[in-house]
Amino acid sequence: MLTRTKSALSIATVLCTASAALAMAQHPTHREAVSTIQRHEPISAYEGDRVAPDPERNRRTAAVYFDPNPAPFNAYVYCASVQLRPSASKRVLLGEFSFPAFSATPSVSVQIISSISAVPMQVKALKMVEIPGDIGPTETHITVAAEPIFDGTASGFYFANLVVTGVPLIPPGKSDSAKLSR
Repeated sequence: MLTRTKSALSIATVLCTASAALAMAQHPTHREAVSTIQRHEPISAYEGDRVAPDPERNRRTAAVYFDPNPAPFNAYVYCASVQLRPSASKRVLLGEFSFPAFSATPSVSVQIISSISAVPMQVKALKMVEIPGDIGPTETHITVAAEPIFDGTASGFYFANLVVTGVPLIPPGKSDSAKLSR
């Protein structure tokens, strides 16, 4: 029974990969969206590396933001990605994002992506804080905390992909995506 399950999973993986490749080839807008990335740092891994081999590198890792897309009812969809970094706990990794202030609590979706053979992770907590200004909130900071699904410590590289849908207090202009990536 175990070999049948493994075979079924292998076939399902191949079919999903093939259908994803076909879908990407048929939709050129996906390639256009990928070209709007504001910043990218190459990542290299060496045998025996843990989550963050160089503490100086973690301070330099910043979120990558995509241009916001309009959605129904004056809402916008914001997408961003950041490499997770270690926290005070050896099991918890953190990622931080900044978005414009929203008129109501936005909808947030998080996806954790990991390197090959990395320990599977899950979202432990999502913290959303509005930064107050002189005349009202100016920014929304979102912090993602992830931890391993099973016992053990995180090993490998992890990224948090965020999709935020909400009505911003000030609708974004054509060049506002450059302001998001600091």
